[in-house]
Amino acid sequence: MKRRRLLGLGAIGLLGGWTLRPSDQGQPHTPYFAALNQRLQREGGGAPLLVVDLDRLDHNAALLNRRLGGKLPVRLVGKSLAANGLLGYLAEKLATQRFMVFHQAQANEVARAFPQADLLLGQPLPSAAALAFYQQLPHPSAFAPARQLTWLIDSPQRLAAYAELARALGQPLQIALEIDIGLARGGFASPAQLGAALSWLRDNPAPLTLRGLMGYDAQVARTPFWVGQAQALADSTARYRAFIDTAQSFTGLWPRRPTLNGGGSLTYPLHARGDTPLNEVALGSALLKPSDFDTSLLAEHQPALWIASPVLKAQRGALPFLGDGQAVLQGWNRNRQQAFYLNGGPWPAAPISPAGLSHDPLYGRSAHQERLIGSRRTALAVDDWVFLRPQRAEGLLAAFGELRLLRHGRFVGSWTPQGSA
Repeated sequence: MKRRRLLGLGAIGLLGGWTLRPSDQGQPHTPYFAALNQRLQREGGGAPLLVVDLDRLDHNAALLNRRLGGKLPVRLVGKSLAANGLLGYLAEKLATQRFMVFHQAQANEVARAFPQADLLLGQPLPSAAALAFYQQLPHPSAFAPARQLTWLIDSPQRLAAYAELARALGQPLQIALEIDIGLARGGFASPAQLGAALSWLRDNPAPLTLRGLMGYDAQVARTPFWVGQAQALADSTARYRAFIDTAQSFTGLWPRRPTLNGGGSLTYPLHARGDTPLNEVALGSALLKPSDFDTSLLAEHQPALWIASPVLKAQRGALPFLGDGQAVLQGWNRNRQQAFYLNGGPWPAAPISPAGLSHDPLYGRSAHQERLIGSRRTALAVDDWVFLRPQRAEGLLAAFGELRLLRHGRFVGSWTPQGSA
């Protein structure tokens, strides 16, 4: 009797444990992605590609315009929007010709594509890279760097190097000074350091024209609980204003209408509320909204960028060396029933449709046939398409030959990423 009772309790325990197994997450494509899957089967060409949903992009641009209300001009960030067609489209939607570029090749490409643009470097570059820009600028050029391009200076050493470059080129260079307003990623760390740099510039005349300041406040969006976002924003704003006060004391150098750049996709809504030292805000990713930008401040923005890849193989979710244990593993976790091998990969992205797909941590990643696992309920077959949502746009667009443009469920054209032409 005792033995039967123990066996019964054991069976109940096993049954109870079995009920704790992972739930089946698999679902077929949602109607949006089902329609896109069918269209790509006809028009996709069989290669992985990027899809930009123009309807969602328009929604994000309109939301941005409403929030800023014409009070803060937008500077479009090229590292996140690295396609001239995309930059031009958004520049028209947002009524701006201000762009932020991040390396020498991009500066040259944007200067050629937008000869009327106002360019600001988003990171400091070695003076050798700046020299390469001038060497590669066509002559004659409709783009006039002396009034349309602003280099970023983050230290006394770089300030001296750019002064020497301006003398060597025999032409003036515009500069903005990077200030640290709490991110601790470089730049002038205090108003005193900024004042020392400006004193050096005043006492060592060079063909450098001070355009203004740039301070990035991404830390405000990721504030730890013991500080709080409101306090972090107040501290960052106070630091920026202290730098402005110091710069304004150099009346012979400080421009009458300075550029006071800052913000970013993660914090622009805070600056849109009005109490800000900025007179322009830089952003890019908020318009495409990859998953790293799923924050409460951007909750109204819609994802507008997808990676799409066709299924090359659809098989049982077998693993090497597992043998008879495969059935037990699949029985425990139905989300391992099937394995789907995509054309291409790996990408900094997570599968979004069909629901229930995931990367396989037991199998690993592949650069040619990325493996995803899921249950039979995903209903995927060979030549169906899988959709992934990028974590970020930086560095992603150049990995694809084109961006396919979707409007009302139909493909209406394409844009070529920078560096792909």
